[in-house]
Amino acid sequence: MGKLFHPDAFLWRWCSRILDIMVLSLFWLVCSLPLVTAGAASAALYDAAVHGIRREEAGTYARFFRTFRRELKTAVPAALVWGAALAALLWSGQLVGTAIQEPGPVLAAAAVVVLLLFLVLGTMAWMFPLLSRFEFSFRGLNQTAVQFSLAHLPSTFLLVVLLVGSVWVCRRFLFPAFFVPCTEALLASFLIERAFQKHVPQKDQASPSEEA
Repeated sequence: MGKLFHPDAFLWRWCSRILDIMVLSLFWLVCSLPLVTAGAASAALYDAAVHGIRREEAGTYARFFRTFRRELKTAVPAALVWGAALAALLWSGQLVGTAIQEPGPVLAAAAVVVLLLFLVLGTMAWMFPLLSRFEFSFRGLNQTAVQFSLAHLPSTFLLVVLLVGSVWVCRRFLFPAFFVPCTEALLASFLIERAFQKHVPQKDQASPSEEA
């Protein structure tokens, strides 16, 4: 019976993980409120989720804020550029949607918008995990994120589906917003970390793309 209440017992370890998921999700929500800092918050969330929850390293919360502060300089302009592209495509999609009943060019335009949305979301899905792991200039980050999104198309497709599904759930219902962000980062990490291992065999070494 005493083992049940031991700090290392299975039950308490999972309770601790659930608490970490909720706290990290809350940190991400608060740090993303200015919108322009959402990229840095996403990088921090991914880094803390992988190291603190999956690898069970100490200092999960401190790691989140340390990564958040460190990546602000690069993440803010990246979030502005790709966020603006995303907003423009969503606006274009609404315009196309109002005229979708017409055949021919409108359907072709809709297909182009969907393809571009996939490319933008796919690039963003890789961008901030990459930033959380490696040091990049603004140019190097964008270039490497695009390369990863195209080199790992099946994973990119799943990451986009996961991202869009998470956003839909959080917009549709309020409560999931308190645990979905970190859960999405954890699920995405199984695809992203596998790709990282293919390109960077040694743990956490500097990205060779940075030299480009």
